[in-house]
Amino acid sequence: MDSLTQIIKKVNRLEPIPMVIHKVLDLADDPESSLKDLVEVVERDPAITANLLKTVNSAHMGLPVKVDSVRQAVSMLGLQQVVEMVLSQNLSGNLKRAQKGYGLAKGDLWRQSLAVAMVARTLAGRRDLMSLPAIYTAALLKDIGKVILHEFVADQLSAIQKLVAAEGMSFVEAEKEVLGMDHTTLGGIIAKQWHFSPHMIYMIENHHLPNPASRNDPATATLYLADMVAMMVDTGIGVDRLAYHVYQDVFNDFFPDKQQIKSLMVTYKAFHREIEGFMEAA
Repeated sequence: MDSLTQIIKKVNRLEPIPMVIHKVLDLADDPESSLKDLVEVVERDPAITANLLKTVNSAHMGLPVKVDSVRQAVSMLGLQQVVEMVLSQNLSGNLKRAQKGYGLAKGDLWRQSLAVAMVARTLAGRRDLMSLPAIYTAALLKDIGKVILHEFVADQLSAIQKLVAAEGMSFVEAEKEVLGMDHTTLGGIIAKQWHFSPHMIYMIENHHLPNPASRNDPATATLYLADMVAMMVDTGIGVDRLAYHVYQDVFNDFFPDKQQIKSLMVTYKAFHREIEGFMEAA
């Protein structure tokens, strides 16, 4: 109980999410909102506007002319890319730190989260799923619980790994058994405190598909598959790599042709290269 109390107390130490992020998500998901509405919301925040224009005008983007406004950025890059830039830049603070308990160096969790978000967006687009910005954001924040829990995992890592090896538990199941809390549940608590939507909280809490209901939710299943693709590529990063259950029926539903999985793994690697340039520009 003392451990749980300490874990929950640390939630308040995380960097808060700017309110403009909620407004951006609401407008991006509202079919009746106009481009003008979204541009005005972003432009009202000078810091977010400055960071966006800095990234857009970086050598990494390679645009032929200098971009001087959010509206011009949208016209040149498209609404979706600009929304993703705003989300990525303003959700990165907590994720850029090292999470030693999970074997993640500074920047590792952020790179993985960003690449998973890009894969999730790609998968969601192929399935014609709605709420792409929400799925993208949930993918960015799916492991936010690790930012706090890693300290406690570090102290009990051998006990957690023993349950994974000897009992066939997933890493998240072993976390809950040993610590009384796992990173997905904690992620849901954080997302709720940050006033995200019920569905986004659900996706974060269930992105390892712990029950049949979550496996039948297309957005959550998309998040799970994007995460699993990342694990298959980044097998040497993080102590919990591939220590999760594989739900073959979910894979078969999304990938009737096994070649599609290989193709997505190649796409993930390409996203990783793109992210290196993005992080240098940010």
